Amino acid sequence: MTTAGRLALLAVAVTAAGCGSGAVHGLEPARFPQRAGWQVGAGHVHACPGTAVDRCAQAGSWATTGEWRDCTECLPQRTVAALPGDGIAITLVVGRGPHAPRRALRWPPRLRPSEAGSLEGLPARIGVVRAAGRVHGFTTYLFVFFGRPRPTAAQAARAEAELAAVELP
Repeated sequence: MTTAGRLALLAVAVTAAGCGSGAVHGLEPARFPQRAGWQVGAGHVHACPGTAVDRCAQAGSWATTGEWRDCTECLPQRTVAALPGDGIAITLVVGRGPHAPRRALRWPPRLRPSEAGSLEGLPARIGVVRAAGRVHGFTTYLFVFFGRPRPTAAQAARAEAELAAVELP
């Protein structure tokens, strides 16, 4: 499968659980704090691909210890390719719709280095911890990328601290 195809599949996976009939009330992008050692950003609330915003909406946010080089809700291939071994990049997508996961996602999540895996389309040296579930009633998808296949305890703690400070809708 091509990289473009993998990105399209990721976009579908990220949006699928938030799409359907329902309201968008209260949805806004998560906000990472502005603090030393991190670059942060957020997109805006928009309709899921192929639907009206009142039926399905989502918003993405990101934080990185390096430079963000990708769009807000893309698989951050260029960003993670440039991560040093001690680097971290985080993407967080929140959405609204009736097809939300039934499982709640504990927030802030605990990141276990042993749970890091790989993700097709990214360099093998990049470790990824993924989580999904409902947070404050919103479908939430979290991807934490590390500059090594298995993050150190210090890296996991640094990412957890960043996630603990994020403002969720």
